Amino acid sequence: EKRSDARRVSRRNRNACKPAPSKATANPARADNMPQWAQDMMSEIKKTNIMRCKEEIEKGRKESKAEMEKWAKSVEDNTKAQFELLREEVRLISETSVSLANKMEARKKEVDDTLNDQSDSITSMETKLKELEKEMLTLRRRSEDLEARSRRNNIRIVGVREGAETGKTPSEFIAGLLKEKLGLSVTPTLDRAHRTLGARRDGAGAPPRAFVVRCHYYIEKEEILRKAREMERTPEGRSGRIHIFPDYTQEVNNKRAAFKEARSLLRTYGGVRYGLRYPATLVITPEGGQTKTFETPKDAMEFIKKTLTPG
Repeated sequence: EKRSDARRVSRRNRNACKPAPSKATANPARADNMPQWAQDMMSEIKKTNIMRCKEEIEKGRKESKAEMEKWAKSVEDNTKAQFELLREEVRLISETSVSLANKMEARKKEVDDTLNDQSDSITSMETKLKELEKEMLTLRRRSEDLEARSRRNNIRIVGVREGAETGKTPSEFIAGLLKEKLGLSVTPTLDRAHRTLGARRDGAGAPPRAFVVRCHYYIEKEEILRKAREMERTPEGRSGRIHIFPDYTQEVNNKRAAFKEARSLLRTYGGVRYGLRYPATLVITPEGGQTKTFETPKDAMEFIKKTLTPG
């Protein structure tokens, strides 16, 4: 704006210096007819106007220069002020960035140290967990073994009608039942006998609760199971209501029950001998072949379907 004002002042001064067109200059023929004194006066007026115009031009030039210098100084001062403000802002931003970078670096180091500590703790915990898992597995196996040993003289009798033992002690009743059904030469000695836990089942069609029996002598328990297996091989034994089994732990029963499909399939193969070895190993002896043992039902089923021929 100041530069525009200076231009307008200069333009006004130049216009002021332009002499107004006179009649003498407008008509050269008349100027030649003017008297000498008039011509001298006109010449003097021209000189005066020229001098005045030069002065006005010089004055306008000086004013324009002063205005330009003033404007330039104002612009320079404003630019310097803005530059100083900008430099201050840059300095503050730089200091803030450096401060944030230092804080982030410190936080990163703190996080790295924490992660390293946590990683060490996790590694230590994983090691301890593996040791505890091994120890727990060992204790579980020992517990299972102790439970199995505590049941080694036990048998389980299924199919005895509810209330059949009324009037006698359970041990006395079961001892007589075993001697009668299995044809034992002597009455077995039993430490105790009782029904499995649960509500009595007297309803029509409801299966009776099983008897859990503890024999006093291990050899008598084995004799009872041998006689029971022999009885199961006869038509009368298979069609009877009473069945006798070893009293295994729940885990062993589950493992042995997993071979049920394989054992059912083996019954359709003639000449194949098979059986379950304690705790849960299926033994298969094909006719004229080598004996094979299987720890998992999957391996047993694959062997039966690929190797044996139904007979």
